[in-house]
Amino acid sequence: MNSLITFIFFLLPILSSLLIAQASNPLSTYQPLHVIDGAALYKKQLTNGNEAYLQVIDLRKMHIDQLVGEVDNMGLSQGKYYKGEGGHYSPFFQTKLFSEVSEEYKKLYSSDIFSIINCSFFEQYQSSTQLSFPIKLNGVVISGGNSPYGPVRQPKDNFYSTVRLKALVWDDKQAYITDYNPVTGAPLNQKGVKNAIATYKYSDHPAKVLAQNQANKYQVIGTLNKDGIKGDELLLIMTVNSATLDQAAGLLRKLGVKGDIITVDGGRSTYLFNSQRGDIIAPQLSTPLENPTFRHLPHYLGFRRKSKKQVSPQILVNQPIGKVVLEKDQPYLILWRDNFDGDVAIKLYDSEKLVQNISDRTASDGIYEWTPRIPLKKGYSIRISQKDGKIFGQLQLQ
Repeated sequence: MNSLITFIFFLLPILSSLLIAQASNPLSTYQPLHVIDGAALYKKQLTNGNEAYLQVIDLRKMHIDQLVGEVDNMGLSQGKYYKGEGGHYSPFFQTKLFSEVSEEYKKLYSSDIFSIINCSFFEQYQSSTQLSFPIKLNGVVISGGNSPYGPVRQPKDNFYSTVRLKALVWDDKQAYITDYNPVTGAPLNQKGVKNAIATYKYSDHPAKVLAQNQANKYQVIGTLNKDGIKGDELLLIMTVNSATLDQAAGLLRKLGVKGDIITVDGGRSTYLFNSQRGDIIAPQLSTPLENPTFRHLPHYLGFRRKSKKQVSPQILVNQPIGKVVLEKDQPYLILWRDNFDGDVAIKLYDSEKLVQNISDRTASDGIYEWTPRIPLKKGYSIRISQKDGKIFGQLQLQ
């Protein structure tokens, strides 16, 4: 008996230290699925067979790409959330199948890819759609948003007349979440902000406000500082298979997220791809008879290593399903995807005949806002190329 008591007293400090270590390390309840220098994917088993997937992205070592479909209609003066209603355009972006997006991304960046998720809300389930809220891509505000479920003059529900949208802003060192101002456009109107998305605070999502906080697939995002230096260098993304928004946000709180938590598009559109695990969660039809076009999504985020590897340079441009009709003296967004640093040239062609140099030299960052000053004829094309012109992508007009 005395030996048993002695053993118990000996064991108690060990058990206590293990419990303290587990309590101080909230990741101890997560299973690592894919860990690299700069990013990690974890899985946590929830109750009733539900699952949660956590991505931890270190922005000092990882790069975020916004993957958006080409524009076939600019939606001029239709923006509702950037510099006032009607103060900006709200283009229709081509919706793209998630497998097509992942294949294109792999062509460009191969082994450097870590993951892809769907991002912006949208409400038009067609071959192209407007985005619900403003987006800034590499220095250009590409959409003023168009959702009726937000602080506009005539919202679909009175609750949304007083909602404060949030903005996720990031660069190559840190990320932060702050209030978004639809009248001034801040912080997207700031020159120093290159990439940002406006969206809901998780508690303002219509699924929580109007649909009784139902369990569903959701993605919630927060930021975290782990190095003690000012600025949140970690982006935490929680993807749940079947949980409420409160439960999803609660998981981030337990991991130490103290600031605002936002949500991006979820439900049946939820997509999580990992380069090692493949499609972990993919958009599904709710019924066999449902129109499947919602599986084509307009805006994704890709996460990859900041690599200096030599890769075969490529420029990718997709042709929207609708005709691309450009008007004289009206802006248009030229979009492409490439995998090299430096500059590109953008030119207007009539078959193989050069019509105009749109830009002899612009950054190879995938975005250029162009306002044509000449009438554009049927058969014209826009060509984005490296300086020697041998590698290029082309968009056919009309």
